[in-house]
Amino acid sequence: MSNTSRSNTGRRFGSKGFYRFAGVSALALLSAGAAFAEDVPAPDPDTAAEVTDVVVTATRRATNVQKIPYNISAVGAAEAERVGIVEIADLARITPGLSFRDVGARDNGSVILRGLSVDPLRVSTGGDNGSVAQYINETPVTNQPRVFDIDHIEVLRGPQGTLYGSGSLGGAIRYIVNDPKMYYDASLGAEVYKIGEAEEGSYKLTGMINLPLVDNKLALRVALQHLDDSGFTDYPMVISGPKTDLDFEKRTTGRASLLWQPTEAFSATASVYYDNAKAGGRTGSNSGFTIKPAYDGVSDNSDPTQWSYPASNYRPYTLGKYEIGQRFEEPESNHYLLSALELKYDFGFAELTSSTSYTKENLLGHRDQTDLLLGLGFGYENYPDFRAFTTEEEDFEATVQELRLVSKSGGAFDYVAGLYYTKEKGYGTSKEFTPGLAQFWGLGRTDDLEYFSTDDSEYTEVAAFGELTWHVSDLWQITGGLRTFELKDDVISCTALPLYDDPFSDDITFSCADGSSKVSKTIYKANTSYQLTPDMMLYGTFSQGFRRGGVNTLPDGAQFGGITEAQRKYIPDTVDNFELGVRSQWFDRTLTLNAALFHIDWQDVQLASLAPGNLPIIANAGKATSDGVEIESEWKATDALSFSFGYAYTKAEIAEDYFNRNEDGDILNTFLKGTALPGTPEHQVSLAVDYDFPALPVGDLSVHADVSHSSKVTTSAELDSLDYRTLDGFTEVNASAMLLPSDGVKVRLYVTNLTNEYAFVASQGPATYGLQGQFLIPVRPRTIGLSISKNF
Repeated sequence: MSNTSRSNTGRRFGSKGFYRFAGVSALALLSAGAAFAEDVPAPDPDTAAEVTDVVVTATRRATNVQKIPYNISAVGAAEAERVGIVEIADLARITPGLSFRDVGARDNGSVILRGLSVDPLRVSTGGDNGSVAQYINETPVTNQPRVFDIDHIEVLRGPQGTLYGSGSLGGAIRYIVNDPKMYYDASLGAEVYKIGEAEEGSYKLTGMINLPLVDNKLALRVALQHLDDSGFTDYPMVISGPKTDLDFEKRTTGRASLLWQPTEAFSATASVYYDNAKAGGRTGSNSGFTIKPAYDGVSDNSDPTQWSYPASNYRPYTLGKYEIGQRFEEPESNHYLLSALELKYDFGFAELTSSTSYTKENLLGHRDQTDLLLGLGFGYENYPDFRAFTTEEEDFEATVQELRLVSKSGGAFDYVAGLYYTKEKGYGTSKEFTPGLAQFWGLGRTDDLEYFSTDDSEYTEVAAFGELTWHVSDLWQITGGLRTFELKDDVISCTALPLYDDPFSDDITFSCADGSSKVSKTIYKANTSYQLTPDMMLYGTFSQGFRRGGVNTLPDGAQFGGITEAQRKYIPDTVDNFELGVRSQWFDRTLTLNAALFHIDWQDVQLASLAPGNLPIIANAGKATSDGVEIESEWKATDALSFSFGYAYTKAEIAEDYFNRNEDGDILNTFLKGTALPGTPEHQVSLAVDYDFPALPVGDLSVHADVSHSSKVTTSAELDSLDYRTLDGFTEVNASAMLLPSDGVKVRLYVTNLTNEYAFVASQGPATYGLQGQFLIPVRPRTIGLSISKNF
């Protein structure tokens, strides 16, 4: 407990200080804008161009993004292509308040909005119930989609519980893909690129075809993409021989949509989304760590390719900047299939939408467990050739049904009313193998199986939701909303320790525990906005969000005495969000300037904790807060020149002390008031510039450059944890040029991480995996690429 007395005085920004800062910032922003409007002459209409706004459906009706009365960012297809947004990491680079730590192709990184995350900032080994919901159109998804053939992307900041339900604690991200059109369209594209630290190049192929099958009645759209990314992380200590660029990714993604529109009032869209991904290993660096690999006593030990492991002679080897010390390869494959049917009927006064989807996901992965087991104190370290690996399989399926009625705009009242149902089933296994250990101990097992666990879960959610908007006048509106829901979770977990329970046979004796949880709750939303001028809206929002609870399957028995019923389940954690903001456009809409101030209270925070016997659980523990400012602007200076700027200040921290103790009163976990929540930088800044060179002899040319900076982050909410680190802030610079040499052809040259910044975004700490098994996850090295596409 050496760090429990560490002072946070130098890192804390008290609530009074924050509100003074927020108030001054807001007044300064509005005053500066007003003064700017008075003092600076309007742009010459011959040289100025209006900023183009995106039409979004975040409120469940099509609305210009500048008319949405809360903080939302929207990225259209053209901007996504210009900036180079192909995955969520690129989106986070330009979106204030959105933090995503790219941990490589093998694992899912944490998606965080407004600082609402308390999980350790490390690689994911199985997924969790995150605080940000992600959607493709109307359907929630559990993977992290690649961006192609989209209409636009919406980032909704702050809790979206009334309309989007569980998982939208911090916000929601919606990928709105292109629907089938009633005309012919097609495109093909190819891209090649080289990662600076990779031995080989990478490529990506993309294609789309849109076919009208029946005139103005039936259309089909198919989009495909195949990615072959080389990776850049080396595994020099793999027992079977050193491996280079093992964090490669091979991924094939496809979408097919069939639109049937027999009348103007009715439409049906059936779609299939398929994502087949394979990663060769983790992205990481254990740079500077010196290990003692074995060699055969004959070969040159300075050459890792000559090592024969294990053996009796050892000499040191120091890992490099893009090397990690795993003894086994750690591949993972993920097969994701989403089928959806969306029906719409226009009654004239309102539109009825039915959205039905079925998701199936299959995952298979392997992990090096050697250092984890060596740290357990079971005597494994006495076996000179000890090594261990885990094979994990997960099957997941979900059915989602939403029925929603949305009124047409134009009257004194607008409404959204809906019903929601989801049922999820999951089954997972984890098998841990220790080759040679049973024979070394003189046991009779032949399968090398040391640990075996299974998890079988079923989750259901039923909800009714709605929002009612009263247009008090043409300029002033008031909205109220609620969501009432019931959540039910049933889990059965079984574990076996074959080396101890069945040491002289290959039998498996399971010990099982089950649990269930049922929660009913109602959350609320209140919003008001006033259109101060045709181009300036002021708004205020109170909104609530929630994240599902669950079950901790803990064993019975005297050896686990002290386990309470409260430790066998955890309830949903909830947030209360208070927000003030302005959405504005200036100078004939050539300048867009949006800003928001927020304060969030987070109750019953779900923390990774421990039960007696050091059994891992999730516990509802204490409170947290998040305070911040978000600013986003875009200036179309001329037809050729434009600038964009984003800034987010986020102060997210534990709001009260929490000490988790065992039955003897010993402290197992410590979460101290004032400790920063992991993963969110206090400051995020982005700046971009675009310039068009029209009508050049070789075609139209546009150039783009952007720079983004994130300040330092911490990796854990526990100051005493060995996994607690502070990761320095870093800056990324990207540049690109796009040439349109002829009708329908696009050629794009780009460089990402232009300065080849070497910094870290997350870590796997030594608390669980020891000094050799730990690693940091670096920013992707400089990458240079060229893409060519053609529309037909």
